[in-house]
Amino acid sequence: MLNEKLAEMALLRESGLFDAGYLARAIGVDLTKAASVPVEFMYLESRDYWGASTSALFDGRYYLDTNPDLVASDVNPLLHYVTHGFFEGRAPCVLFDMDYILEQIQPGSSAWELERKREQFRRFRGLRHMLQCTDVDPGPFFENAVYRQSEGQPAMSSEDIPIERYLNVRGRCEAGYLECSSLASMAYYMSNNLDLEQANVVPLLHLIQYGLTEGRRFAPDERVSVAFLRNSAHLSGNDAFRNVKGFLAHTRGTGRIAGPAWPTPYARDSLPSLRHRAHERRRDAFVGVVLYNNSEEELRRLDASLRNEVRINDGYRIDWMYYVNDPDNLPRYRKVLGDRVVFDEGRANIGFGRAHNELMARCFDTDRLYIGANPDGYFTPGCIKALVDFSDFHGDQALIEASAAPIDHPKWHDPVTLDTAWVSGACFALPYKLWSQVGGFDEKIHMYCEDVDLSWRVRLIGGYLKVCPAARFVHDVTPRFIGDKASTTERSRQQSMLAGGYYLARKWGGDEQAQRLREEFGRLVGRDNLHLLEEPVFEMDRKIARKVADFSLPRFAPSRFWN
Repeated sequence: MLNEKLAEMALLRESGLFDAGYLARAIGVDLTKAASVPVEFMYLESRDYWGASTSALFDGRYYLDTNPDLVASDVNPLLHYVTHGFFEGRAPCVLFDMDYILEQIQPGSSAWELERKREQFRRFRGLRHMLQCTDVDPGPFFENAVYRQSEGQPAMSSEDIPIERYLNVRGRCEAGYLECSSLASMAYYMSNNLDLEQANVVPLLHLIQYGLTEGRRFAPDERVSVAFLRNSAHLSGNDAFRNVKGFLAHTRGTGRIAGPAWPTPYARDSLPSLRHRAHERRRDAFVGVVLYNNSEEELRRLDASLRNEVRINDGYRIDWMYYVNDPDNLPRYRKVLGDRVVFDEGRANIGFGRAHNELMARCFDTDRLYIGANPDGYFTPGCIKALVDFSDFHGDQALIEASAAPIDHPKWHDPVTLDTAWVSGACFALPYKLWSQVGGFDEKIHMYCEDVDLSWRVRLIGGYLKVCPAARFVHDVTPRFIGDKASTTERSRQQSMLAGGYYLARKWGGDEQAQRLREEFGRLVGRDNLHLLEEPVFEMDRKIARKVADFSLPRFAPSRFWN
């Protein structure tokens, strides 16, 4: 028994996680008076001491609380950690995120199954050896490089472990508080929370253990917005994402949420909707394009992409037509596009939705798929075929959006089900079956938000709203981000957006949204022009509208991006 105890005491000393002085202070023992009994022996023998911290790197209470299987087994926490816990990927204290560490050692490994993860940890003799060999950051809020710069010792010896040094000096230096993270400022955190200064806490420890959950501000600027956290919770169906601590924990500190871009071979293999081929009788498509002040370059590019779709998609029947919303340009359009151009005598700009409805009427003289596309974009090879196949897979019960390039729409779509909150009118596919039930666009919306309205009506009757990542439509809107916001074009665009949003809100019961947009419209064009805002012919029953309409989020949907 004595030899076994000596062996256990030797294990603790060799681990580098047992500091006799540190433990003695933690349990209130005077080493000078207890010299006849090694403190390691006292620690191993008395369960009363097992919850104590044996060094800056190991917290017994945290280890026991996060590993309840050890409590019933009556095993000393540190002894278990140095013999089993480290190699099993268990965390020694609250500041360590072992998956976060693993991701630095072997990118992609945080998604491995448990046994493969453990193989990585078995490469090292223990925690201290791993930290010295790899110099990994222990978690998203502690970066070794930031700490070294703050401490003013960028050339520490290989034996030094930054997180241990930080904790041993309680996060302080002569100048005040040591910084250790690009995400947070410890000096700001303490000065903004005077109760913590009085309590003499270790800044980083308090932030991780309590501050994040309590919602305390940890940087002068808002690093993660409330809106983004709300979106993340909505997208994941996990309320833990509503605070920074939960968000970092569930994204392994990366702040990234997965989503599709170009479909990978894995996506094509794993998602049946992306490898489906439409039945021969279901391979008819009609493309409708609404023209307004478009350049010849745009027209030639789009028309060339349509002709290429016909050429490369043997067995798929593709027809198309252009509707002119600016008759003054009709001769120029016909010169480039030929006899596929149509317009109505005596009518100038009838609006985006109404013009598409005119084209849909021509399309749906037979049962085929209508594909609407913006004139300032073009189809990538195979885009139309992908939309036809995708629609057939879903039984012609889905309103479908082609993925946009080079920048996807900011609203989210599920990477597995490919569901989305609404379908953009930039490039969409509407089957006859849905059109016969809900019709086309609401013609009282001149431009903007008519696609949201159509999407909600499709959803209301049980139709699907989907994104097809295999169908790529190039629609480059990046010049709008850097354009002159005060220009006539941009002011007109903004006016249309506000008017469309107001109509949508009035129709679908978004009263607060409608009032806000009305006031913003008045500021833009003058209150004397509020009569320009269209009112809906009828308003949806509020109980029915609430089943599909959502005015709580920007753009009527969770965002794909930080905001």
